[in-house]
Amino acid sequence: MLPNIQPELPCTVRYDWLAYVAATAQRSKILHLGLALAWLCAKRGVPGVSLTRRTLAKWSLSRDAAYDGLKVLQAAGLVIVWSLPGRAHHVVLVEPGTDTPLRLGSTVGTGFSDLKS
Repeated sequence: MLPNIQPELPCTVRYDWLAYVAATAQRSKILHLGLALAWLCAKRGVPGVSLTRRTLAKWSLSRDAAYDGLKVLQAAGLVIVWSLPGRAHHVVLVEPGTDTPLRLGSTVGTGFSDLKS
């Protein structure tokens, strides 16, 4: 049986942003949502992503839990969210407490890109 090899991620989301999400989450799906957003941003290599129903289903998030979580993350100053009626929410990860898009870290030279399964 062949191992399940995942494609390499072009960049990483900083742990300080994830720590702010964890501190905000307490006991809810907010941490789960934050990890999903971080994975999407790392996979695409940009701090802004669309949060579609397919993505929510892949991460086992209900629409209600995700949209409530987005409101909390936006109130905490960790994301900027906007959408048009009937369209997916567009989410931009930001530097905590600012409107500046989050700088994503590179995996080049860290050893992560050199790992083989």
